[in-house]
Amino acid sequence: MKVVLAGGGTGGHVFPALALARELRVREIDPLMIGTSRGLEVATFTAEGFSVEIIRVEKLKGMNARTQAKSLVLLPQALIHAMQLLRRHRPQVVVGMGGYAAGPVSMAAVLRRIPLLIHEQNFAPGLTNRVLAKVADIVAVTFDESGSVFGREVVVTGNPVRREILEADRRKGCEAFHLDPGKATVLVFGGSQGARQINSAVAEALPHLSEWQDRLQIIHATGERDRERMGEAYRAWKGEARVLPFIQDMASAYAAADLVVSRAGATTIAEIAALGKPALLIPYPFATNDHQRVNAEAVVRVGGARLILDQDLTGFRLAFELQELLDDPSALAEMGRAAQGLGRPQATSHLADLVCRLAKDGRSEPGW
Repeated sequence: MKVVLAGGGTGGHVFPALALARELRVREIDPLMIGTSRGLEVATFTAEGFSVEIIRVEKLKGMNARTQAKSLVLLPQALIHAMQLLRRHRPQVVVGMGGYAAGPVSMAAVLRRIPLLIHEQNFAPGLTNRVLAKVADIVAVTFDESGSVFGREVVVTGNPVRREILEADRRKGCEAFHLDPGKATVLVFGGSQGARQINSAVAEALPHLSEWQDRLQIIHATGERDRERMGEAYRAWKGEARVLPFIQDMASAYAAADLVVSRAGATTIAEIAALGKPALLIPYPFATNDHQRVNAEAVVRVGGARLILDQDLTGFRLAFELQELLDDPSALAEMGRAAQGLGRPQATSHLADLVCRLAKDGRSEPGW
């Protein structure tokens, strides 16, 4: 059986799709990823031996008028190309995972009468999934409250998390980064390219954390452009730190961490919830529909995280929040338990079950 996964672009779409692809392969189902050449999907999926097809499509929302016009011109071509790809590969099910490519591929599935499942990772669904929800056979969501936004029946699966992240343990995580398991560990990251605002706040916060030099260790993914600057800041601080442009082994980084400081993308939220990691969340303010803030607020409401808006982020504020939490291990533990209440570690298996059910039920006859 063949299943097409459509979407990608950012890690928030790519990594849940990868987790699902791995689960489908275990079940002897052949997954094919259809995405764009600009996202993470090509390198990520081909590295694990999955097939990838490329279509040309651009982002619409949040772009200037000229870019939107170009994107609109490309849409019919992308739809035609997607229909050709589906005809060639003949999947039993198409799964829209969000991202630029999900729209045309999912619409092509509808036109070819191929069963369609869409998955929404964020608390607030984007434009593409709000449109596709009207024609999809199954709408799967991460958060219970998202169902009311779609105005139809949904299945709450949670957001797929890669198995290696779920299975890592703290001792091995500390060993991977040559850290002391007896010290408090903070993990800082801002996405695959880093986050300059977070980096600057950390650099300003470090002098306020001088009394923690012997008790605190930090793993910080800075992005390539800020690696040198942040390295100098940590050397001046003289505490233990691992400063990397990008963290390849996120499973070990999460496992070692007692507290996470990060943006609030859907994948990050799913991972910290599944692992029960307390967090200081700093949503990216320019995310479409401000969805990162909405994601973060869902965790804050249950007591699993604290929220600092980008406009309120300063080195002093960050240092104050870090010290207050690190000084109270019981509060950190309680936050972790609260975050874990939102976690759905079986999300990948649940989503794969839906794919299999949809393939079994099928439709009358695909319009090849």
